[in-house]
Amino acid sequence: MVSREGKTKKHDILEKPLPQILDEIMNGVDLAEKAAADARKAADEARLAGEKAAEEVMRRFRKIFLGMVEDITEELGEGER
Repeated sequence: MVSREGKTKKHDILEKPLPQILDEIMNGVDLAEKAAADARKAADEARLAGEKAAEEVMRRFRKIFLGMVEDITEELGEGER
């Protein structure tokens, strides 16, 4: 690269000491691991919320179905009289 002054400029990575570069890489890895852990936690929470919602829907279906069974049983019982 050539700077405005006409001097050849090195790439930034060539100007940093290796330990600093390695620290930056490790920091990136640490951040990625934390992000992955957060994503797994969020996925688990979403799964649990979905399971609870499904259970609630099934409870409501059962209640409706049992009500229908009672109504049908009552109608059939009245028809026998």
